[in-house]
Amino acid sequence: MDNEWEIDLKLPDIPAMATLMATAICSAIMGAAEIAYTMLWITSAYERHGKNFFIDLINAKALTWTAEFVIVAGSLMLLSSMMFLITMFYSLVELNAVRDPSKKIRMNIIFLLFILAMILLIIALISALILRYM
Repeated sequence: MDNEWEIDLKLPDIPAMATLMATAICSAIMGAAEIAYTMLWITSAYERHGKNFFIDLINAKALTWTAEFVIVAGSLMLLSSMMFLITMFYSLVELNAVRDPSKKIRMNIIFLLFILAMILLIIALISALILRYM
């Protein structure tokens, strides 16, 4: 007789859903933008140097400044974009788990992946600046 007025609505965790969805959207946008930006670097280097640019990328003995720039900064950017896309995927998997109250949502892993991807992005941009102005 204690809980005759108790109502169990079984609502999902709305703030967790909003956080996971925002993380997934931001990660997807950042990952796609980094891939597009890296492809823009490669395309502009090819337009500027012609097919000799790809020979510079293959020949490790005589790398030009542009080839070093694309290899170092581009590799870090692509690694960062992969981390963002993994973050997006894992965030969507956890978003699916929100509807079941018995499952525990692991937000710490999602935030760790997102922060790691941001750190890789910052390192890529700093290395691009260092390669550009040294």
